[in-house]
Amino acid sequence: MNLLKQLKGASWFSILAFYAVILCGTYFARRQTNLLQLLLRQISDIPFSFNYNHGIVTLLASLLFYRLSRKKQQITLWGNAPVKSLLFPLVLFSCYTTAGISNRHGINPQLWALIFCALAFLYNIMEEYAWRGYLLERMAQTNYVVKSIVSAVLWSAWHLLVFNNFDQYGGFAVFFVFCLAFSFLLTFAVLRTQAIVVAASLHTFIIQTNSTALVCLLIFLLLLLGWNHLPYKSLNNGQRNRT
Repeated sequence: MNLLKQLKGASWFSILAFYAVILCGTYFARRQTNLLQLLLRQISDIPFSFNYNHGIVTLLASLLFYRLSRKKQQITLWGNAPVKSLLFPLVLFSCYTTAGISNRHGINPQLWALIFCALAFLYNIMEEYAWRGYLLERMAQTNYVVKSIVSAVLWSAWHLLVFNNFDQYGGFAVFFVFCLAFSFLLTFAVLRTQAIVVAASLHTFIIQTNSTALVCLLIFLLLLLGWNHLPYKSLNNGQRNRT
C-alpha cells in the first residue's frame, strides 16, 4: 500500500474534529482554576506545579470520540498483555523511589519521588489516551512513520496552549524536534503493546534527565524488544488460564 492510499485510509474528519475539540477544551480549561491544586491545598501546603485541567480535557475528548466511533477499542489502558504492561510502571516507580528525588519541602526523597511520579503518571495516562490512543486508532491504515509524525505534529502544536513559553527547551523548534523523536518511541511502544500505561510510563520517565531516567529507558527498551519472547508469553498465558 503506497503512502497516498495510506493517507486516504485515515479517518481525517474524525481526527480533525477530535483535535478541534481538544484545542477548544484546552483553551478554556487553562483559563479556569487549577482543579488539582485546589484539591491538594485541602491536604497539603506544598505548592505542587501540576495542572490536570488540560489532561482531563484530552481524556474526556478521547472517551467521547471512542464512544461516538462505535468501534471496538484496540488500544486500551492495559493492552493485549496486562501482566507484561504492569512491568513498565513497576520499573518506573521502583527506579525513582529507590534513587529518590531531592526537594525543598523537607520530605523524604524516596517518598517525594513516589508522590511526584504518581502525579506525573496519572496525568500522562490522560494525555496518552489522546495522542497514542484515539489518534493512532484513527490512523490504523497508515504505517508507523506516518503515525509517529502526525501524532508528533498535533501533540507538539497542542502544547502552544499549555506552556507560556518554551524557554526551558531552547524554543519551540527544539521542543518540536524532541516531540518528534519521542513520538517515534511512544508510537512504537503502543503498537507493540496496545497499552496506554506503557506509553504513560515512558512519558513519565523523563521527569528528570539523570542516571535514573537512563536506567528506566534502558529497561523499557529491553522490555519492548523482548515483548514477544517466551518468558513473557508464558506469564501472560498463565494469567489467561486462571481467568
